[in-house]
Amino acid sequence: MNGSEKRRLSVGFGAGAVPGVFEESIGNFMRRVLDVKNMRKILFVTVLTMTAAYLSLVPRSAGASEAEKPEVAVIRWGRGNSGNALVTTAKRLGYFDAVGLTIKEIPLDGDGALASLVGGQVDILSNNGTNMPLRYISAGDKLTIFGGHMLTGCMPVIARKGTGWKGVEDLLGKKVAGNPGQYAVTGPLLDLGHDPAKEIEWVQIAVDSDKLAAVVNGVADYAVMGTGRNYAIQNMKDQLEVVTYCSDLTPNYSCCRMETRDEFIQKNPVAIKHLLKCLIRAQAYYEAHKEEVVGWMAEELGTSKEYVAAYMLNEHYRINVDPIRNPVIRAWNYMDRLGVLEKSEGVRLEDHINVELYKAALDEVVAEHRHEDPEFYDRMVAFYNENNL
Repeated sequence: MNGSEKRRLSVGFGAGAVPGVFEESIGNFMRRVLDVKNMRKILFVTVLTMTAAYLSLVPRSAGASEAEKPEVAVIRWGRGNSGNALVTTAKRLGYFDAVGLTIKEIPLDGDGALASLVGGQVDILSNNGTNMPLRYISAGDKLTIFGGHMLTGCMPVIARKGTGWKGVEDLLGKKVAGNPGQYAVTGPLLDLGHDPAKEIEWVQIAVDSDKLAAVVNGVADYAVMGTGRNYAIQNMKDQLEVVTYCSDLTPNYSCCRMETRDEFIQKNPVAIKHLLKCLIRAQAYYEAHKEEVVGWMAEELGTSKEYVAAYMLNEHYRINVDPIRNPVIRAWNYMDRLGVLEKSEGVRLEDHINVELYKAALDEVVAEHRHEDPEFYDRMVAFYNENNL
């Protein structure tokens, strides 16, 4: 049988047989059908490959980049009198909304704030210094420092007008409204070989406004003031002068850390990481738009721009989200030498500083947003390495 005869064999089709004359046409049709199917498969695979490649190149937003959902939707934040510019900025720019977090700020200031944190009335504090959290930790309270607010507050040391200033040893033998635990002032005296707890007459005054009056009236020669009192001091320049700032005496002294309960950070690590990412982005915006943020803070606090600008636009006011483990340990050692820590047995400060979540947040936010401000993000990475490793 030759090739032509083979092509003419009948092919079963339904109940009858298709005449041989149509067999070659049917064969060609079937080949075209198979070719179309193969082409569809090839096209489908090609489209999938191109889509995956495109998605890999698309910049990811803070919200879209995280498959992890925060364990808690609302974080109760104890807000101090001077507020937290980074929280306000992140709110205004929608950073918290993008990651599924709501920050509920609760006005809370003074020594009672730490008790409220320990008691569970709030989840995070950021305006209560470093020495107070360290005292609570030393006494056995289950708190963790995981970030920062004011790296250096705008904390002036004041005296009557015309007093002058030669250096920190001017405080020796004088009456100072404050306490030995203010290590940004007393730590340098320790390093110079002095005992500031004994060589200074400490005037215990709890309220900053009363410290102003004490200096004016001669009850105290000097006073160590809080950040929120700069506007009042400016308005008393005929009677008072700023002789120095705490940050001049101890650079990067860790004015205010962010702390929470051990249990809260252990149960909500994803929420804490998201929070830190939002605050790092807010810091980038704040540093480039300080005067705008001053206006936001004035609205947030229900006060004048002049009041907020008196500290926020002062060069001594520096905020940074970094937990700065090394300066915090330095503060702990100063306070230990000053005898102001009530240490419980077995307390190790290293167990109460978490830098891992901050580092994870920093790595992610740098990967996602460095292109927006390379100088800022490179500086944040260098700052972390300098202050935590």
